[in-house]
Amino acid sequence: MCTSIFTMTKDGKHLLSRTMDFSFPLDPNPLFLPRDHQWSSDSDQQSYQNKYGFIGAGRLLGSSYFVADGVNEKGLSIAELYLPGEVYYSKEEKKDALNLAPHELVVWVLGNCGSIAELEQHLSKIHLVEKAAPVLNFVTPLHWIITDKTGRCIVIEPTEEKLSIYENTVGVMTNTPCIEWHVTNLSNYLHVRPQQYDPVTFGTHTANPFSQGTGTTGLPGGYTPPDRFVRAAFFKEHISQAPNEVEGVSNAYHILATVRIPKGIVVTGEGALDYSQYVGTMCNESLSYYFSPYENYQISKVTLTDELLKETKPKFFEADHQEAIKSLN
Repeated sequence: MCTSIFTMTKDGKHLLSRTMDFSFPLDPNPLFLPRDHQWSSDSDQQSYQNKYGFIGAGRLLGSSYFVADGVNEKGLSIAELYLPGEVYYSKEEKKDALNLAPHELVVWVLGNCGSIAELEQHLSKIHLVEKAAPVLNFVTPLHWIITDKTGRCIVIEPTEEKLSIYENTVGVMTNTPCIEWHVTNLSNYLHVRPQQYDPVTFGTHTANPFSQGTGTTGLPGGYTPPDRFVRAAFFKEHISQAPNEVEGVSNAYHILATVRIPKGIVVTGEGALDYSQYVGTMCNESLSYYFSPYENYQISKVTLTDELLKETKPKFFEADHQEAIKSLN
């Protein structure tokens, strides 16, 4: 599951936002990984040393840090989402390639690429190998939405060995099917609009709208990836553009509220609850990461300040996982 959107404020701030929908309890918190962070790939045990520091949502899986999304000090942001049934990963490592397990791509990209253009220069070298994620103990079928300060938004979907880039002009991503299918599917919803429909005459009877909102008739209401994609695209397109970053984050939460999954609404075939474990938003200009877990609607914020970037060790920022309610009397 998961839904991601990319928006821009009137003052030029670019925001990548996402829900993390999963049935396995990830227990994530905002995580800072510093410059020169060293780690080894689960694929071939090759050692890597990142160039850039970044902040995102993550946790420790085994002896390595798992990061599902984040923004780095150069203003590149990325989020990984599920793509079951569509991905292709190699069975074997490849000589003279960057052999990475799928769950490691976010850490490598944020640690080594300052822009989408820079990522493009490395893309032909990246070789994704079918390796299970520690603790999860299964291979995660992933695709990635990536943005930078230029306002460019791309998607990488590993449907064949050679990775390629899809320019995401809609600025929305969910899950299977692949992104091109979802974009084409929007043509089925040309009738959905914010404006009211006019009264219609049947014989001598005039049928008038029931209150407001008739233009949204036909907007899908389920939690399948196609339904969530259409809703997110519609709300993103028509919500009043935010003037600044704070209101942009608020807009993102309003949009994602239409696709955020409460516990008990989606149950897997194994009986597990698939729900929105957190919402994260990254700002490419302020280098800020906004986070709220399922249990608490209050938004927390961590910024890549000069002081934080001087840190030499990974650092967790514990978010409050209890609902914060402000008493007014």
